[in-house]
Amino acid sequence: MISWANFFRKVAILASAALICLPGCAAHQVAQPAGSATPPGFTFVVFPVDNLTGAYAPTREFGKAWLSKLQEFEIPLITDATREKILTEHRIRSVSGVDSVSAKAFREEAGAGAIFITSLEYYREMYPPKLAVTVRVVSTEETPRILWMDSVGMAGDDAPGLLDLGLIKDYETLQELALRHLADSFGNWLDEQRRYVSDGAVERRFSPKLMYNQSPMREAEKATVAVVPLYNASQRKRSGEIMQLHFIRQLLATGSVEPIEPGVVREKMLSSRMIMREGISARDVDILTYILGADYVLSGTVFDYYDPQGGNGTPVVDFTTLLMRKSDRKVVFKSKSSNMGTDGVYFFDRGKQNNAAVMAEEMARSVVLNMVRAR
Repeated sequence: MISWANFFRKVAILASAALICLPGCAAHQVAQPAGSATPPGFTFVVFPVDNLTGAYAPTREFGKAWLSKLQEFEIPLITDATREKILTEHRIRSVSGVDSVSAKAFREEAGAGAIFITSLEYYREMYPPKLAVTVRVVSTEETPRILWMDSVGMAGDDAPGLLDLGLIKDYETLQELALRHLADSFGNWLDEQRRYVSDGAVERRFSPKLMYNQSPMREAEKATVAVVPLYNASQRKRSGEIMQLHFIRQLLATGSVEPIEPGVVREKMLSSRMIMREGISARDVDILTYILGADYVLSGTVFDYYDPQGGNGTPVVDFTTLLMRKSDRKVVFKSKSSNMGTDGVYFFDRGKQNNAAVMAEEMARSVVLNMVRAR
């Protein structure tokens, strides 16, 4: 009798654990691409992958894997040889964005209607593998616009599940899941020929810790925002540009705000010889809003952006934001956000975040929702 009691007790424990881990075990299930409808007259260019990791990453191999996913949609793509020829002839060195020069070159010489910009934020092949990447499609109009944008962050130990059956030990498997997610998102936009917008509530733990809000964009029908790279006061290279991308994606997803393509922002800042040593000034805002035609300028400071190497450690993201309005040069929104991957985790590591990119995305979304939330 005692042995049977122990047996049923173990079964009950395992059943309870299965119920707890079930959502995590299903976290990596991704549907197939929705279809291959092509916007009329659109030919695409896929730029080389921009390495934001701060270290070596196999960007060429990653770019080929992403290209193979795009080829499944049977969309017109400019060949690599044509792309490299135009990049070389026009001395286009930056592949982190699309400015007026690169847009004109590919529009007139290759007949391209849009350009894929791929930013690799994090890459680790060793167990547990980890990957974070952002992709956007930018038009080649005289003033380039962001047409679609999405990002994904995954780690092999995100959802270990019952008896660690949900662990992903192979990097190639993780990369396939991440690229499939991006392909699905792009396919949705391609089918509907509209922006792919994600919805859903933001977890309370990712809300700003401090906030000053004058409801800046709540009454505007279509506000235009220039997001500049946040000032990097952290140890992570290019973390200011990483947070810039997270905010641009979330602003685009609102549907009521039009963020300016960062390649255009970079071009205008360089042409104006603008150097923001420790953040943005009122004079910088005057110049940017004038030459970009923006209603607002969003800036800030990244104090910490830590993504642990290996399976041990806890990611940390800490930043401030500052939104200034063109019409009266006033600061209309300020916030302070700081989170660790273990925030709100009390037992069995349920809810723990292993990827700083995922955490930063949620934190940026919470800030943006507070900026544009209806009265």
